[in-house]
Amino acid sequence: MPFTSQIHPRRMLNHVPQVKFSAAFADGSCSVFSLKKDDNIKTLCEWKEPHISGGKFIGMSLTAHAAFTCTSSGILRRNFLDLENSAVKSDSIRTDSASLPGRLSDWRISANWETFAYGGDEVDLSVWNTELAFKSHPTEFPQPSGLTKKRKRNDDLFPAEIWRARNVPNDNLGLRQPIRITAVTYISSSSAGHHLVTGTQLGDMRRYDTRAGRRPVSNWIGLGKMGGIMLIEKGMSENELFMSDNGSNLFSVDLRTGGILCGYKGISGAITSIATSPGGMVSTALDRYARVHSVFPPPERAGSHQERKGEVLDKTYLNSVPTVVVWDRRLSDKPSVSPHEQDDEVWNNMEHVS
Repeated sequence: MPFTSQIHPRRMLNHVPQVKFSAAFADGSCSVFSLKKDDNIKTLCEWKEPHISGGKFIGMSLTAHAAFTCTSSGILRRNFLDLENSAVKSDSIRTDSASLPGRLSDWRISANWETFAYGGDEVDLSVWNTELAFKSHPTEFPQPSGLTKKRKRNDDLFPAEIWRARNVPNDNLGLRQPIRITAVTYISSSSAGHHLVTGTQLGDMRRYDTRAGRRPVSNWIGLGKMGGIMLIEKGMSENELFMSDNGSNLFSVDLRTGGILCGYKGISGAITSIATSPGGMVSTALDRYARVHSVFPPPERAGSHQERKGEVLDKTYLNSVPTVVVWDRRLSDKPSVSPHEQDDEVWNNMEHVS
């Protein structure tokens, strides 16, 4: 997940079942916590990335048995954890690492953890096999260059690399378009292929289908209104995506057309994180607010008018700038009660006085 350089400390969180989550900080330290019923947290284990100097964490994922971290300099690390135990000794953590290209901006792992994808500054979208990445150790990575021979060499896949995107065609003046990927996310993933979306510093959003070639199947220009695209997150509904820029814009986007379904009003700072859930969405922003948003699925027919638009339902001011929000993947077992039903219950429980 990408974060702006102004945020300190920079934190990244990701949940696994039983409300255990991990966090990575700007100083290179990482921790895994468990959340107790009284909302207190307990540290299960801690470790530190030794090669964080000059870089930052751009991605983190926690499974039942391992924690993955990736830095902007291309250090991918997997720490094996036994999270079934109440605590793990830090010196007993087994780890392995892999080398990826540098100058990365975002890294995402697929839902089944079998593949991961990344992109960055002059680093186009790439998909790798997770297990093979830790078994192969390429010693040389392609560097940006205008020479034809070097560009051809850049087309060769690394041993663990499954697929790599190709840059969009030159512009109307015949000039090469720079690769400035700022955000990456999976839309779907299977053994047959992968659907991914990237956001760029120029404000463009591109959709890829690895089965359909190396260039994007859709290229939507200028969706990021201010400073390019900062975050993209897949929604819970089909063809739904949420996107924010480096201003204060948060949009719901239709993945069939690239059209903006609605924009959320009343936000005065750049969005730092988005968490989607079946019942709504939560965002955090540089204005120190955490906001709860209503969400509505895209219209059944592509290009149709969106009748119901999302809005900000509630917001909470926090003492420091929030950098990450996640959904704990738990659904309430209790049925929701409407305000009218709550009023009826109050009246029914009142003692009758004659």
